[in-house]
Amino acid sequence: MNYRIGTPASSSHHRSWAVHHSAQSGSSSQAFQGHWSALPGSSTSPSPIPNAPLLHPVSLPHPNAASHQSPMSYQNSSTSHSSFIVLHSLLSYGPNLRFNITQDLAHVQLRPGCSPTMLQELAVQPPVSHMIITIPELCAWTIEVVNPRGITVNNVLAMIRETLNRSVASHEMQRSSRAVNAAIDSFRARSRADPREHAQGVKRVDFLGPKVFFAGLARARDGSDSWEIHFAQNV
Repeated sequence: MNYRIGTPASSSHHRSWAVHHSAQSGSSSQAFQGHWSALPGSSTSPSPIPNAPLLHPVSLPHPNAASHQSPMSYQNSSTSHSSFIVLHSLLSYGPNLRFNITQDLAHVQLRPGCSPTMLQELAVQPPVSHMIITIPELCAWTIEVVNPRGITVNNVLAMIRETLNRSVASHEMQRSSRAVNAAIDSFRARSRADPREHAQGVKRVDFLGPKVFFAGLARARDGSDSWEIHFAQNV
């Protein structure tokens, strides 16, 4: 059973977090177009970000598509782990990728110079078939990525979104009242304009508050082979 709550009589103070499906979306889309390109077939555009870099629309491959390799796409991971792992640049810290985890993967955008084929490249070198990604802000949940043919960048992005957009069960709401109240506030703001989202109840992503943009992966600080995921309020 998912955790659902009623809609308060007034939630205007959450306006900045709401999903924008209003009549004003057209004007904001035009203002945003100068910095970020909307994907073909996309019905909505992200909110404008002043002075943001120009990013190109991309078409994401099937999650299990064959991977491609590009030696210029990887960055060394400075770590004392027993194995030397090189992380793909799209998954590292840096403004190469704009990914709002509340939105469909069709909204993922890349900086100019980043080819859409990079999404089909291996997430790490040497290739791995299994990755565990922990979430420092949400210790109760982990992200598990599996692809026997070698995990790709697209595999990682798809599983991040799938895992964090799952509805929260009642027993999973047994947290501090402060965290729960903040998640409920995020839920109300996110779902206010979309009855279908509201019907699904509170989701894991709501516990991140306004930090809904992917900010990169880093090797786990505990010395294990897992990764930590980080989020930002904006990119």
